[in-house]
Amino acid sequence: MTDLEKIKSKLEQYKQTSLESAGLKEEFEDMDMLDMDFLGQINISDANMKLWLKFKDGIVDYGEGEAQNPSLTFSTTLSTFAGIIFGEIEISSAHEAGDVSFGGGSEALMDFQAITSVINEYLQNA
Repeated sequence: MTDLEKIKSKLEQYKQTSLESAGLKEEFEDMDMLDMDFLGQINISDANMKLWLKFKDGIVDYGEGEAQNPSLTFSTTLSTFAGIIFGEIEISSAHEAGDVSFGGGSEALMDFQAITSVINEYLQNA
C-alpha cells in the first residue's frame, strides 16, 4: 500500500468513525470542539495532488481537489502529511522545521492538529 493509499484509508477511517461513534462525539464535546467549523486545503507538493479535509458538528469529511474558502491551506510532502495524519508528526513542529508551509491563521493550524490528535487518540484507545 502506497503512502497515498494509506492516507486515504486513514481519512476514510476518520470519516466513518466520526459518523458512527457516539464515543468520539463525546470526546469532541469534552474538548469543546463541536462548534468548530474547519475546512483545510492540503497541497501535496511531491505528488502534485490537492486534498481537502472538513470538520463540522463533529463530523469529518474529505476529498480530492480544491476547497472553496478554506480556513487553512497548507503545503507539504506526502511523507510529512502521512506522519501528521498518523500522529507521528505534530504539524506545528513540521512547520517550525520548514516541512509545512501554511496560509491562514495559526489558530486554524492548531484546529487541524486538535482534530487529528483527538481522533487518533480515540482510535488507539477504541
